[in-house]
Amino acid sequence: MIVYGSSSTQLAADLSRLLGASAARFETKVFPDGESYVRLPRIDGVEKTLVVNTMYPNQDKRFVETLLMCDALKRNGAKKIALVAPYLAYARQDKVFLQGEPVSPQPIGQALRCSGVDEMFVVEAHSDEAVSALGLKCWNVRVVDSMSKAVLSLNKTPQVVAAPDEKASHRAKAIADRLGLELIVFSKQRDRITGEVTTHPSIEADVKGKTVVFVDDIISTGGSIASAARIVKEAGAQTIFAVCVHALMVGGAEELLASSGVVRVIGSNTVENQFTAYSIAPELVEELRRQGFQEG
Repeated sequence: MIVYGSSSTQLAADLSRLLGASAARFETKVFPDGESYVRLPRIDGVEKTLVVNTMYPNQDKRFVETLLMCDALKRNGAKKIALVAPYLAYARQDKVFLQGEPVSPQPIGQALRCSGVDEMFVVEAHSDEAVSALGLKCWNVRVVDSMSKAVLSLNKTPQVVAAPDEKASHRAKAIADRLGLELIVFSKQRDRITGEVTTHPSIEADVKGKTVVFVDDIISTGGSIASAARIVKEAGAQTIFAVCVHALMVGGAEELLASSGVVRVIGSNTVENQFTAYSIAPELVEELRRQGFQEG
């Protein structure tokens, strides 16, 4: 059985269809003081339950909502709970950078375990270290195939794949190799005195008159892609797109990217918003099947 919260309705529907499993949505509301309330109106008594609830937007609220959902399931007879949290919040702080900081995935994982979560599935998490810090049996699902199909679905034929920084280069290279396209990788350097960040391509490519697609796992403020997009625009690129897994798009990111020459931002249904244009359900279902979730 699949149960889901308000933040993952599209993905839950895809998983239900592909797995042939029944699905039920938790009722959710907010009390006048801001606290969350959840209730599952239908309990089928199945032993293995798949909870689907991504942790964005409103990460704190989504996290508490997920804890309450899992507790309610345990109290109503669920023997085993697997959590699908496509976007894993609090994954950036995967180690102590400055004295006095937490390793944030660790308490997140502890709280989930206490609420009854036995295993977990995330999609393109920030790092393997963050997944490990959860302290849960957790699978980090990669979605290069879905991203490649999203690139091919653009209304203009792509000719160049670009990575906005070196951290994104492995994903961009995988997609470029799969589609037989040229690749550009940008690198960033910070001036130790002024703090100014400069961006330049570490792998050159001729982009004049071509369609360039930037690829990354997360677009948050959009700063990295915007800096690189200005360069390819000035070099004569005809059309610039940005394809990512998690389109958070915060703090005026849409306007910043548009002003830098990006004509469209495409995200997956790990975060369901106006940028959602493709589903990562096929790869997620493949992993779920490998771990024992079969068609009903």
